[in-house]
Amino acid sequence: MTKIRQPRFKMGAILSRVHRFIYLLLDGRFVSRRGNAQFLLLTTEGRRSHRMKTVPLLYLLHNRSPSVIASKGGSPKAPDWLLNIRAEPKVRVQIGGVRQDGTARIASDEEREELWPRFLECYSGYAAYQARTSRRFPIVIITQPDD
Repeated sequence: MTKIRQPRFKMGAILSRVHRFIYLLLDGRFVSRRGNAQFLLLTTEGRRSHRMKTVPLLYLLHNRSPSVIASKGGSPKAPDWLLNIRAEPKVRVQIGGVRQDGTARIASDEEREELWPRFLECYSGYAAYQARTSRRFPIVIITQPDD
């Protein structure tokens, strides 16, 4: 029987690091939008290292709060940032040049049903990612203290 190799997500990790570097360097100018997609930087505390980890993610606003999707390019494994949020929901987001602290939570089933088509509208690649895995991608909503 031929062993099926799982895709390696190294290229995605490399592009993510480059995007994060440029986003920070330019304070979000020129790299916070691409077509319909808007990007933010999400910073979480590493659940084991306790070091701060920052990743660029496509986001949508849901009731004035940014929401992100934990797709990891269709990997069967959840992204590290999601595991970090489950351990410590306090996060920091940067949208353009604005940085804010917030609290992350997994969207309810009703919220996910509303947000999933909006994410597909913004980036149709999520449908292909979802087809690669049986893992249902959680959507994370980040609320600010005044919400």
